[in-house]
Amino acid sequence: MNLRDEVGLGAIYIGTLIGAGFASGQEIISFFTVYGKYGFLGILTATFFFFVLGYIILKQAIRQKSQCARDILLPLAGEKLTLLFDLMTDIFCLAGYYIMLSGCGAVLNESLSLNYTYAVIIFSIVIVWCLNKEMSGLAELNKILVAIILIITAAIGFFCFKDWQGISYNIDMPFAKRGWLVSSVTYVSYNITLALVVLSSLGSYTDKESAALGAAAIGAFGIMSMGTLMWFITWANFQLLSGVQIPLLWVARQHGNFLYLSSITALLAAMFTTALGLGFSFAKSISKRLGIRYKSALNFLFIGIPLTKYSFAGLIKQIYPFFGKAGIFFTILLVIRRFLSPKNRII
Repeated sequence: MNLRDEVGLGAIYIGTLIGAGFASGQEIISFFTVYGKYGFLGILTATFFFFVLGYIILKQAIRQKSQCARDILLPLAGEKLTLLFDLMTDIFCLAGYYIMLSGCGAVLNESLSLNYTYAVIIFSIVIVWCLNKEMSGLAELNKILVAIILIITAAIGFFCFKDWQGISYNIDMPFAKRGWLVSSVTYVSYNITLALVVLSSLGSYTDKESAALGAAAIGAFGIMSMGTLMWFITWANFQLLSGVQIPLLWVARQHGNFLYLSSITALLAAMFTTALGLGFSFAKSISKRLGIRYKSALNFLFIGIPLTKYSFAGLIKQIYPFFGKAGIFFTILLVIRRFLSPKNRII
C-alpha cells in the first residue's frame, strides 16, 4: 500500500503547526499544562478538531486543485468575504514568515551568541533556496525535520520521565476543570488559519482525494504525539518553569549540553518548517494574483526582512491574536457550510 502522498501531506501539516510557540513549550503551557491532568484531555480534543478540519481543508484543496486559500474560500464565503480574507491570509503568511525568521535569529543569538541580523539573512536565503524545489522539496524537507523534532522531543521526554518521582501536580488554577475545553477549542481556532493558508496551496500535490483522510490522520497523530510529550515535559517541571521564556531549552539544559544543543536544533527545525509552509503559500498566492512565475514570487519574501528587527515576542503578541479571531470565524464558517448547506458539502 503506497502512502507516499499521505505521509508527505501529513508531514507538511505537522511541520506547519509546530512552530516556535509549540516547540518551545510556551503554547502548550498556556493552553494545556496550566490545567494539569485536564490539559491532556485538551490535547485529545484539539487532536480531534485538527483531524476533522484538516481533512475538510485537504479534501477541498485536492478536489479543486487549489493553489491558495482563495480557491477554497470562494465557494464557502462568497466573493466579498473571500477578497477580504484573501488579503488577510497573504498578510498573515508574510507576517508569520518573518516571525519565524525572527525566532530563528533570536534563538541563535541567545543560545550561541551568533549575530542576530546575519542569522536572519542566512536563514532567509536557505529557506528561499529550499522553496525553489516547490512541493516535492517541501514535503521531503518536512518529513526529515519533523522526524528530527519528534526524536529530540521524545528523548527529552524520556529523561524527564526517568527523573520523575511520580508526583501528580495539582495546579491551582480557578475553574481549571471547566476551562480546559474552551482553551483547547481556542488553541485550534488560533492555529486553523495557519493550516488553511498552507494546506490550501497543496491542491496539486496529488490527484487522490482519498489521500486527504490519511494525511489528516497522520498530521493529527503527529500533533497529538508532540503535544503529549511537550505537555508531560512542562507538567513534570511546572513548578520550576515560572518566568522561563523557552521551557524546552531550560528543561533540556538540566540534562546536559548534548541534549541542550539538540533541543536548539529541534526548535530551529520547528520554526524552519513553519517558515517553509508560510513562504510557499505566500509565493503561490502572489504568483497567481500577479500572474508571475512562482520562483519570481519567492523574491517577495526578502522585502520585509527589516521587520525582523522587532522582538520575536513582540511580533507574536501583535499579530497572532488578530488572526486567531479570524480563525474562529473561519472554523464557524466551515462547520455551518458543511452541516447546514447540504448542496455545498465538501465531503
